[in-house]
Amino acid sequence: MFDFKSLISAILGKNKNEGVYDLKSATVMMKELPESDILQAQIEIIKALQQINSNPRTNIKERFKTIPYLDEKARALQDHLVAIYQGKTLDDGATPKQVLPTLLAFWNDMGDGYRLCIKQASQNTPRGLDKELQLFTLRGLMYFSEQARWAYLRYMEMDSRTWRNLNRLYLFAEQKGFATQPIQPYPNAEITDIRREFMQLLMLSLAIPEKLQPAQIELVTLWLKRWASRIDLESQIKPNRQLFAINIAGSTPPKRLRRDMVGENWRYWFTETLTLHIKETIEKLQQGEDPTELGLPPESNQAAHLDLMQHLINLWSRDTPAPVRKAERHSTQKTIKVTRGLDDVIGHLRGEASADTQSRWSIDNESTTGIGVNYQTNRDDELQVGEIVGLDGIGMNPVSVGIVRRITKKRDGQVNVGIETISQTPIIVELTPLLGNRSFFGVYSPENTSINQNRFLVVPQAFFADNREFRLAAQGKSYRIRLAPAIEHTANASLANFAVLEKL
Repeated sequence: MFDFKSLISAILGKNKNEGVYDLKSATVMMKELPESDILQAQIEIIKALQQINSNPRTNIKERFKTIPYLDEKARALQDHLVAIYQGKTLDDGATPKQVLPTLLAFWNDMGDGYRLCIKQASQNTPRGLDKELQLFTLRGLMYFSEQARWAYLRYMEMDSRTWRNLNRLYLFAEQKGFATQPIQPYPNAEITDIRREFMQLLMLSLAIPEKLQPAQIELVTLWLKRWASRIDLESQIKPNRQLFAINIAGSTPPKRLRRDMVGENWRYWFTETLTLHIKETIEKLQQGEDPTELGLPPESNQAAHLDLMQHLINLWSRDTPAPVRKAERHSTQKTIKVTRGLDDVIGHLRGEASADTQSRWSIDNESTTGIGVNYQTNRDDELQVGEIVGLDGIGMNPVSVGIVRRITKKRDGQVNVGIETISQTPIIVELTPLLGNRSFFGVYSPENTSINQNRFLVVPQAFFADNREFRLAAQGKSYRIRLAPAIEHTANASLANFAVLEKL
């Protein structure tokens, strides 16, 4: 029997007038979005983006109108969802975990929307769209950069597709001669240029974000907005001067320069100007200059953040030798129990932890100072660099204490973690501020001469202050102590040496 329904659908083009396919249909869709449900509204905008992006027959002028229209309407919604994810805004209809897939999809699909605008324009070479092409290239690169930055914030492995999109958008801008053209990406936004935005992400990648805390990644991102203009990209290799390189026709991140990185699509840069500026910035902040006067976030002058600036100098400087492993590692295969977070580690050491506070992780390699482990997760795991962990089953003692130093999450849910063992003989201590009655518990690590490590304390960060005095009680003895400046601050804990003032 002849299928009249299929014939009519084919003649009329069943999908032609369904969904969003041009500016008019996008405008109608925007008017129908729910005002009170921001998450659902953004989901509908993403669906519209995907419809436009997946339709190669969309007229170029309609694509050039519809993509920026959806972008400019959706930006405020995206900002609201970001605030929900970061815990800055409470929304009864959405939780941080609920909004994350939408956040990620928007950055990817909006970046793709602008990429396809550029691709279609390159094929058709339309007249009178030069300014739009410049703007769309900048916006597309900024969206893919945001996608990459959020991967770093979550320790996700960057896929080659994202790097390919970033590199080729920059290559297109270079070929068309507007890579350094000042452009205002949005009304009321800061004027920038494509090279500057590209360099910000390249240098963030070279800050080794898998070894940074999320708050540090955010801070480095803000610093680079002020610093990236001090770096230029060069097309001629000068290995005695340049330090890093990237193939802008490829799909890989920047790397330290090797002499075989030669070709017309390689770009090179040196960092002396930048590192000198960071050194001068550290000096000014140490002398009491207001960070905001230097265009930096107000918290930039904190001791931990000055240490982070010095760490960046070390990473980005030719003068700093490559790091050497503290101890030789060897492969091993065994399972250990891991307790996460200082509070639970203290509870475990006190014999109060329940079984549900522990996870089983597999060791891949170990040394006298640390281990490499992996585990599988089906959710957006919240493990952070700097997290204190308890380790059952390594060393001669029942429980060792470590600190997470590196995290890489694979797309299949596999998580690879590097952990430094900071104490193999941890002791629980009770600390009471001399000017208060509220006591709390911390971890005391005795001196370890075998690895040249002095004694120190691990305390909740909320209780730490330089030179603060405490009554320390452990194993039936009490002392008055004074904390030294912190060795290290993590998100929730501080590591510090201390002086014993008297025995009580």
